[in-house]
Amino acid sequence: MMKLEGYLEILAIGLDSFSIEAIKKALKENGLKYRISFLHDVSELETFHRKSIEAVFFFSNRQSQKTIQEFRKINLSFPRAAITLLSPRADQQGIIAAFRAGLFDFLTLPIEASEIRTIIYRLQLHEVIQSGMWNPERAVLHLFSKPENFSAIEEISASLNQYLNLFFQIEKHVLYTSSNEMVSEVNSLFKLNDRQKKRIKRFLDDKNGLIFGLRFVKDKFHFLVKNGDNKISYLVARNTSDFQIHDILSDYLSNVLKTSLSILSESKRVDQIRLLSLTDEVTGLFNQRKLVEDLEIHIARYPQEKQVFSLLFVDIDYFKNVNDQFGHIIGSQILIDMAAVLKAQLRSTDLVYRFGGDEFIVLLPKSNIEESKNIAVRISEAVKAAEFDINKDQKYRLSLSIGIAEFPTDADSAKSIIEFADKMMYMSKKSGRGKVFHITEVVA
Repeated sequence: MMKLEGYLEILAIGLDSFSIEAIKKALKENGLKYRISFLHDVSELETFHRKSIEAVFFFSNRQSQKTIQEFRKINLSFPRAAITLLSPRADQQGIIAAFRAGLFDFLTLPIEASEIRTIIYRLQLHEVIQSGMWNPERAVLHLFSKPENFSAIEEISASLNQYLNLFFQIEKHVLYTSSNEMVSEVNSLFKLNDRQKKRIKRFLDDKNGLIFGLRFVKDKFHFLVKNGDNKISYLVARNTSDFQIHDILSDYLSNVLKTSLSILSESKRVDQIRLLSLTDEVTGLFNQRKLVEDLEIHIARYPQEKQVFSLLFVDIDYFKNVNDQFGHIIGSQILIDMAAVLKAQLRSTDLVYRFGGDEFIVLLPKSNIEESKNIAVRISEAVKAAEFDINKDQKYRLSLSIGIAEFPTDADSAKSIIEFADKMMYMSKKSGRGKVFHITEVVA
C-alpha cells in the first residue's frame, strides 16, 4: 500500500521513455516520492521478485484477449496493485473487458497531462482502500458492485483475490490444475476424514461455490479458491487486519459471490442459446443471421475508419450430383469437410458462414479487391487439390465458383453486397465453373 512517508513502488511494463517521463513529472507535481522498476514485457514477471509493487503502468498496442490474459498475470503477481493500461488507441470492447478483469484505469497515448494527473489523484484515493481503512462490507460493495459485468469465473476469482489481499497476508499459494491432485495433497496434509472429503467434493461440484475454508489454526487460515478452467488455489493466509475472520469471510460475502456466479451462469446460458441461433447445425459455421449482424457492424464502422472489406460468395459446383449419387448423409459430411478446407485457407480475422444449401460466404475484413482475389484463388486451388472421402475406398473431387464484392465500391449495404457477390458467383458459373469472378474479370 502507499505510504505517506515512504516511496510509492511502481512497475512500468513495456513503456517508452516519453510515457515514463510524463508519469514521473505528474508524480513530482503531486509531491509523491516514488521508485520505478522496468520490464520489457509481461514474460519477465517470472524473474521479477519484488512483491511490494503498488502501481503498475502496462503498455499494449491493442486491447485483445492476449492483453487481458497478460493483465491477469500482472494482477495475480500484484493483487494489491492499481494497474493502468496504456494504449495508442481506445478500443471500447477491449477496454470494457479489461475493466471487467479489474483494470484500475486507462490512458490513451500520447499521454496528456490532465489525464495522468487524474490517475495520480486516483492512486492517492486508492491508498484508502489498500491501507485497510475500508471495512469488509464496503470492500465487497466496491469489488462486486456490478456482478452483471463479470464475463468469466476468472474475473470473479480475481476480485475475490483482491478482496482477500486487503485483509490477509498470503503466506502460501499453491495452484492446482487437477482437483484429484489437490484433494490428494490436502488429504496428506490434514489427514481428512470421510466427512471432510465429502464436503470438499460438494464444494468442487457446487457451481455457486468459490471459496472453501479448510482449517483455522491460531491466526492462520487455510482455504481453497476456484480460479476457473478447473484450476484451484490452496492458500495459507494470516489475518493482518483489525477484523475477525467471520467478519471478513461473512455470509454477506458468500451471498454476493453466489449472486455473481449465478448471474454469470445465466448470462452464459443466454449467450449459448444466442450462439446456437447464429450457428449452422450441420457445419458448425455461422449462419445468415450472423452474417448480416457482422456486415452491419463493419458498415457502421466505415464512416469513421474508412476501411474497405470484401465478400466472397462461394458455391460448390455440381453438388446436387453428390446428394443424388451418394445420399444426403454423405453430402452433409462433405459440407463439413468443405467448411474445414475453407477455414484452413483463411486468416484468423476472416469469417466464413454457411449461406444455405451448398453456398458459403466469406467475410474478409480490411481486404481490398486485389487481396480478396488472391485469397479466393487460394481457396479455389485448395479445393481442386483436395480429395473428399465418400467411403474408405472412394474419393471425390470438387470445384468452386466464387464471386467477389468489395464494400463500398461495389455495394453500400449488407443486402446489396450479398446480392452483388451472388451475381458475381453466377457469372463465374457461366464462365465455365471452378472460377473466381469480379465484374468482368475472370481471375482463375
